[in-house]
Amino acid sequence: MTTETVTKKEKTKKAGEGRDPSKVEQRLPPSRGLCRRCGENKPVNRLMLCYPCWVKTRLEERGWREGMPHPDDCGCVGLGEHAI
Repeated sequence: MTTETVTKKEKTKKAGEGRDPSKVEQRLPPSRGLCRRCGENKPVNRLMLCYPCWVKTRLEERGWREGMPHPDDCGCVGLGEHAI
């Protein structure tokens, strides 16, 4: 006598095979909330970072540190870090 156990993951996978992808409920990312980095209540992206903190995080990945001038190719807009 063999018993076949079906896990919850397999049930979900089988149930999802017949779904139309255009009918699947889409979740909206948060539009406002507390920034993970600065803690201010501002518009945030999917990473839960406000725009200035997101720019700083991207620059730090490339070796930039706080207090250094922004490189010309950083792509930040409206932060006042570049002289026009």
